[in-house]
Amino acid sequence: MEVYESEQDQIEAIKKWWAKNGKAVIAGLLIGGSGLFAGIQWQNSSQASRAQASVEYQGLLMAMEVQDVQMAKDLGAKLLGEFADTSYATLAALMMAKVYVEEGDMDAAGAYLRTAMNQDDMPEMKQLARIRLARLQLAQGNADEAMATLGKPIVGFDSVYHELKGDIQLAQGSREDARASYQRALDEASDRVDTSFLQMKLDDLGGRVGADA
Repeated sequence: MEVYESEQDQIEAIKKWWAKNGKAVIAGLLIGGSGLFAGIQWQNSSQASRAQASVEYQGLLMAMEVQDVQMAKDLGAKLLGEFADTSYATLAALMMAKVYVEEGDMDAAGAYLRTAMNQDDMPEMKQLARIRLARLQLAQGNADEAMATLGKPIVGFDSVYHELKGDIQLAQGSREDARASYQRALDEASDRVDTSFLQMKLDDLGGRVGADA
């Protein structure tokens, strides 16, 4: 099982966060990246910190894009260390988890996902971190631990949540429960999402609940 089997859950979460914070991010980029504003005296240190963090995070995104793993790790560590009180620390933790999953270091990846889960802001990203940690635990063969991490339904991730719950239930040997979870995931999936693989999972367990009655 792939921990990052789809980026759709992350995309949806980022859209929600961007709708709330996009203007602040853009302002941070303009202020942090231009010498035109070098003479501005900041009255709010948290705004200055956020602006600088936005610049560092853009660097992290660029490092990920060009697959410069060491630079990504360095920038991720900087964001988590120097800018731990900003939203970018949560985003950096998610990025670092992905880096370490790709390197095969699941323990480090899990630690970063827990860090993201424990951040005070960005509830959508905290929920995303919980989903990914549960996936990671399932991939490691810890189905019971994954179910405990997954916990209660996650608003805004309904289809993703129920599909993962079905995966965990199937690993636990609860085929009928998994079948019901897959059906619910399919019913709640967005029209923009490719559900062909989810449909295959459901079909492998006998198709829609009630279809064989």
